[in-house]
Amino acid sequence: MNVSARLVGELTDSQRLFLRRYGPIFAVYGFIVVLFIIGATQSERFLTLRNLTNVARQSAFLGIVALGQMLVILTAGIDLSVGSLVKLSILASAIVMNGEVGNQGAAIAATLGLGLAVGLVHGFLVNEVKIAPFIVTLASLGILRGISLSISTSPVGSASRPFIMFYVQKLGPMPIIAVLFGLLLLLTALMLRYTAFGKYLYAIGGNLEVARLSGVPIKAVRYGVYALCSLSASVTGLLWLSRMGVGDPAIGDGIELQTITAVIIGGTSLFGGRGTVIGTLGGVLLLGITANLLVMLGVNQFVQGLIQGVIIVAAVALYKQEGD
Repeated sequence: MNVSARLVGELTDSQRLFLRRYGPIFAVYGFIVVLFIIGATQSERFLTLRNLTNVARQSAFLGIVALGQMLVILTAGIDLSVGSLVKLSILASAIVMNGEVGNQGAAIAATLGLGLAVGLVHGFLVNEVKIAPFIVTLASLGILRGISLSISTSPVGSASRPFIMFYVQKLGPMPIIAVLFGLLLLLTALMLRYTAFGKYLYAIGGNLEVARLSGVPIKAVRYGVYALCSLSASVTGLLWLSRMGVGDPAIGDGIELQTITAVIIGGTSLFGGRGTVIGTLGGVLLLGITANLLVMLGVNQFVQGLIQGVIIVAAVALYKQEGD
C-alpha cells in the first residue's frame, strides 16, 4: 500500500514537471487553434490560400530572427540590437546590389559579413570586457540605428530583378521563404538536441558556475550564439530587400521586441537553460496569426500594439516566479 502511494506520488511529480516544462507550449498551440476558429467564423478571407501564404511569409521573417534570439536567451543573454541590424542590413545590401545582377554575390557577402562582425563584437564585449548583454546590445541598438539613419532616412539602392523574384517563389504550395524558415527550424532543433554546442547552451543558461567547472567553453559558446543571432538578423534584412525591392530605413523597427515576445511565450525562460524550437515556432505563429487577424478585423494599429504589450507582460509574469 505504501509502495503504491509512493509510486502515485512520483507519477504526480513527473506530471507536474512535464506540465511545467511543456504546459506553455500546449497553451500557445491551443490559443493558435482558437485564433483559427475566430478567423474562420469572422472573416471569409482568413482561411484562403492567399492569406495563409501571406501569414507563412510574415512568420518566416520574424521566425528567422527569433531563432537567433532564442539561442542567446538560452544562455541567459539577450540581443536588443536585432531590429536595428535588420534595418542596416537592408540598406547595406540595397546600396551594394544597386539593381545589378552581378552585384548580388557581393551584396549577400557584405551583408552576412556585417552580421557576423556585429555578433563577434557583442561576444567580445560580453566575454572580455564583462559588460552585461542587456547593456551591450542596448548600446548596439542605438549605434546601428544611428548609422542606418545617417545613411538615409528615405529608401535607397535597389535589388536586382532575380533577387526580387525570390520573394514570390514557391515550392509546391509553400512560399520558398517559409521553406527556408522550416529548414532553419530543423537544423536548429538538431543542433540543440544532438551537438555538444547545443548542450552547452542549456548548461550555461542553467548554471553558469557549474558549466564552468564542468569544462564548458563558455566564451566560445557566447561568441557563437551572438554571431548566429546577428547573422539571423542580416539574413532577414536580405529577405526584406527581396520583398521591398529597395533599402527602406523604416524596416526593422520593433523586431527586437517581437522576437523576445515570441521566444518567451513559446516557453523559453528569460533566465536561460530552458527552451525548444517547437515552442519558439508556436510563439512566432501566435504573433503572426494575431497580427493578421487583427488587420482583417479592422482593429486599430494602436490597439494592436496594446494587445502585443499585454502578451509580453503575461509571458514575463509566467516565468517571473522561476527567477525568484
